[in-house]
Amino acid sequence: MDSVLILGAGLTGQSAGRYLKNKLDFSFFDSRDKENLPEDFLKNEEFLERLKSYEEIDLKNFSRVICSPGFDINHPIYRDIIRKKIPIETDLEIYTKKHNSKIILITGTNGKSSVCTMLEKVLIENGFKAKAIGNIGLPVLDYIEESLDFSLIEVSSFHLKISNNLKSDVSIILNITEDHLDYHESFGEYFKIKNSIFKNAKIKIANEANKAGISNADVFFNSNDLDIDEQNLNAIEAILIALNLSINFHESLATYSKLEHRFENFHQDEKGRIFINDSKATNIGAAIEAVKSAKKLGEVCILSGGRGKGVNFKEFSNFLSENCKNIILFGEDKNLIKKNISKDKFFETDTLKEAISLAKKITLSNEVILLSPACSSFDAFSSYQERGDVFKKTVLNE
Repeated sequence: MDSVLILGAGLTGQSAGRYLKNKLDFSFFDSRDKENLPEDFLKNEEFLERLKSYEEIDLKNFSRVICSPGFDINHPIYRDIIRKKIPIETDLEIYTKKHNSKIILITGTNGKSSVCTMLEKVLIENGFKAKAIGNIGLPVLDYIEESLDFSLIEVSSFHLKISNNLKSDVSIILNITEDHLDYHESFGEYFKIKNSIFKNAKIKIANEANKAGISNADVFFNSNDLDIDEQNLNAIEAILIALNLSINFHESLATYSKLEHRFENFHQDEKGRIFINDSKATNIGAAIEAVKSAKKLGEVCILSGGRGKGVNFKEFSNFLSENCKNIILFGEDKNLIKKNISKDKFFETDTLKEAISLAKKITLSNEVILLSPACSSFDAFSSYQERGDVFKKTVLNE
């Protein structure tokens, strides 16, 4: 019997279970303890019955594996699967193989969700059926039966690392800067994994800033001296041209609202100080872009820190010293960031709330208080969303 093992019981794994239901027999495996599994999985009695422990699984009973992007590929079961040469695929590979829409794959260190949602708005407003799915938080297999003209799929490096056969009409790499080096062996490996999105793409688009490392792109969009918003617009234009669509996308985006936690200018107080929530900036590249944009609004007091994900902060520290009036560091890896920061600009606290309180004391009228951590949130928060929510609530309630 054709039976499938689903690795991971999160959003992607559960969507794979829904997809396979009434089609094939399947089981779940997750490396986490049962009490740490998602609540929606634990409430699904059928899924829970199909959950197996490592000891209970006999790989002879499975003809293939669907692997979630967040699954720990260093786990013994993954190595067992590789050794036994059991076919592994991702939800994205299934979707891109079976769905008959135009497939647009969008990856990059920063800007993926923004470009996906902006492009979705542009296409829908011009009469097309389009959906932004994938790493944006909407697992693709939940939409495999939906009739679409365009599937706009956000793809993470985790998905690309375990995907071997992603097919697309257009693939785009928005940018590549250091990130997730706690997961990938090196920046070179991370770069190579991102570049693999072009493997089975009909049209390949990349950022000219990465031209030295990406030789196989068909089109490079302009990014010289442009902020991330302008780069994203150029990327969208390149995609539309590749699709032979003559659309006034600027007009379509006139009413576009930025996604939450992405350079979110949410408050100006009685002193004229501007508060910006950029909690989604979980890497150095994103934080640098945020500072560049914030400087256009006033002198910047940046709040950075968290879990550093294995990157080298030396150049980032120098950049902050040169471009920010004040730098407040907090969180687990603040000591890695502070090494090269000018002492006359440097402050540190243990928590984000303490950093906010300090920022309010040291900033003057018409300055910018910017949360742009350049780190993941997992030292103190469950997600970048929670971190951003705490920032906003603390600012607005004090």
